[in-house]
Amino acid sequence: MSTTQAAQPTLDAAEAFAIEGRSIDFIPLNERRGHAKDLFTLWFGANAMAVTLVTGAIVGSFGVGLVWTGLAIVIGAVIGTAIMAYHSAQGPQLGLPQMIQSRAQFGFYGANIPLIIVIAMYLGFYAGGAVIAAQALKQLMGLGIGTSVAILTVLSLILVVFGYKMMHVLAKFITPLYIVVFALLTYSLWKNWDVFPTVSAVPVTTFKLTQFMMVVSIVTAYYITYGPYVADYSRYLPAETSTKSAFWYTYAGTISSAIWIMVLGAAIQAAFGKDDAVVGAANVARSTGPWLEVLTLLTLVVGLINIGALNVYGAMMSTLTIVTTFSKNPRGAGSQRIVVAILVAAIGGAIAGLASADFVQAYENFIFLLVTFLIPWSAVNLVDYYWIRRGRYVAADLYTPKSQYGGFNLAGLSSYVVGCLAQVPFIAQEIYTGPIAAKLGFDVAWIVGMIVPGAMYYFLVRKNVTTVS
Repeated sequence: MSTTQAAQPTLDAAEAFAIEGRSIDFIPLNERRGHAKDLFTLWFGANAMAVTLVTGAIVGSFGVGLVWTGLAIVIGAVIGTAIMAYHSAQGPQLGLPQMIQSRAQFGFYGANIPLIIVIAMYLGFYAGGAVIAAQALKQLMGLGIGTSVAILTVLSLILVVFGYKMMHVLAKFITPLYIVVFALLTYSLWKNWDVFPTVSAVPVTTFKLTQFMMVVSIVTAYYITYGPYVADYSRYLPAETSTKSAFWYTYAGTISSAIWIMVLGAAIQAAFGKDDAVVGAANVARSTGPWLEVLTLLTLVVGLINIGALNVYGAMMSTLTIVTTFSKNPRGAGSQRIVVAILVAAIGGAIAGLASADFVQAYENFIFLLVTFLIPWSAVNLVDYYWIRRGRYVAADLYTPKSQYGGFNLAGLSSYVVGCLAQVPFIAQEIYTGPIAAKLGFDVAWIVGMIVPGAMYYFLVRKNVTTVS
């Protein structure tokens, strides 16, 4: 892998309005554009939004105090965003969607097994974001959930149709907006802290190991779930883009917004004693003035349209990856991309429209459920890329079962399944608590889910894989 990046044309606003013609195929070298620094604005913008704020409010309600909650958020963000950034760094080197590359570990058909979970994840995150957007639009304009979800879905879908370049260019414009608005919101919270209703009841320094570790686990899991699609947004970068620069720009953009917005969400929860971070944010902004309340709610809606587009795009890419394993065109087509995107957006919007009022609790459980099935995939993928093949793959072989990667890779699939099962005794969720987790008092399944399948895969394949130059 290269360690330098040659000068390349940057993406400009005019290019953003050219509809993406590529689907799940390899991006030719002459079509690579942009710089690694584009990943900073993309991932800062994708993360500085209401779902992150809500997640901060969720963990802020665990009763360990704002100081310890903040420290747990930092620890979880440091771990989770690092794993995410290692996936992102694969994109420029390979020029491939993340889940296409995972066929090297699981096989042409075998990669479809974790993909089913990945698609469910995207739809869940999209629906969750749409519900939160509906809350913001209700506060702002009094719109009902059906109308709000329809607006979000149409606007997110427009971004997806234009595709990769539109999302990158848009991020450059909206990231400064996020920074200004969230800075004003943070200042408003600090300035008026003493007047908020539940501040006096906040246990600033109460430490409870069980709840502290639960916060670490939730935050870590939240960012690991970005892994299956993060490289989709770096695959158009020049092949000369260094692994280090792709990693660090992704990491810096994500972790800076992660810690800031989640701690802000936890602080808003402390100020009002509720998980409804959207209403809480509006109340904080109103304490400075109605103008900031309107600006805050508009910013939250824009952010949810943006992340909604990323989730639809990811679900579309994953769905095409499955569908094309059974079609005559295993590389997909631009027209297929648009059709599948419309279908995925419609399904996500329908789920959001039917979402219950207990979204916050359901969302928390959803994140933990994802951990069980996605972390072993991440472990196998990263071990294969960085320790086994060291970034050397034959792109053409990933589009046929009759290649060195085969239809089903038993080493990858068995490591994945064992990794999922190994986590079961360590899970601590509302719907299930494993025996070891019950004794510990907190969830450490994500640690097991990284170590066990990663180590198993490494020892199964290290002597049997031949890398290519």
